[in-house]
Amino acid sequence: MRTFTTPMPDLLAQITTAARAYYAQAGRLQLTATDFYSWLDELPLPHRAEVLARGFIASQAEPKFLRACLEWRGYSMRAFMAERLSVAAYELWQRHGEFNGDLPPHAIAR
Repeated sequence: MRTFTTPMPDLLAQITTAARAYYAQAGRLQLTATDFYSWLDELPLPHRAEVLARGFIASQAEPKFLRACLEWRGYSMRAFMAERLSVAAYELWQRHGEFNGDLPPHAIAR
């Protein structure tokens, strides 16, 4: 019996494309300093100083900040990704801490 699997690069491309589409929704949001400080309060202490030094404007390109803002407004990333990814890509996405494919931190254009 021969088993066909989707090559890893295809799965990563699926994840990257879906993640870009998810974060693109943030472009319709009015992000506020209140959002920023609420998110900051949720971060581990060692990471807070680094994020605070970058500031609110720079954080608007941070996937974790955008996800928090989207989630607070009812845009579930898990549901979004489940609707757009193949089963294999979704499982890979979940197994690796819900990573964003090849999207680097601080690189989401708004």
